[in-house]
Amino acid sequence: MRAVVTDFDGTITRLDVAELLLQEFTGDAWREIEKLHPKIGTRETLRRQFDLVRASEAELLAAAERLAEIDPTFPPFVEWCRRSGVHLEIVSEGFDAYLGHLLRRWGLDLPYRTNHAEFPDGRVALTYPHADPACTLCGACKMGRVLQLRAKGYRVAYVGNGISDICPALEADLVFAKEDLEELCVLHGREHVPYRDFADVHRRLAEWR
Repeated sequence: MRAVVTDFDGTITRLDVAELLLQEFTGDAWREIEKLHPKIGTRETLRRQFDLVRASEAELLAAAERLAEIDPTFPPFVEWCRRSGVHLEIVSEGFDAYLGHLLRRWGLDLPYRTNHAEFPDGRVALTYPHADPACTLCGACKMGRVLQLRAKGYRVAYVGNGISDICPALEADLVFAKEDLEELCVLHGREHVPYRDFADVHRRLAEWR
């Protein structure tokens, strides 16, 4: 059995949607907090950054719809996975409100694990239903999901581009990496397949048994 676990922001989408939203609603204020990311981890970074946002859910989703751009090779990849019996799911350090909204707008019905957002009084309150209780760094534990699928007998390919993707990349059977993840794979001596888009992923996975 084969499975593909993929990141969302900057992987399925051309650019990081969470960062686009932060720029839209906070200007450059979020960037100062981003500098602390290596020290405080993803969970605390996101909390502090989205604490700066003043927007209703409707305003945030409208902005996501306007700003987000999907990799055009991803929908055909989804169809290939379905035809080929390859399990495909998304793990993301973004949050469910915009991720689910965008998938519906793009006509994609896929399972996903991500952080949860609520919007009390025009603010964004994040919680982390898929966090690893033994780790304070990430919101949604991507490595844990890769390990769960491997325990069920799947051979797991992981697709990502960011810093939070290195943990699952170290545990996956096959890794597709670009940008920050590619640099981290090189640093850690992790064998990986460089890619540009999901057409590259598709070509390599078609040969993977």
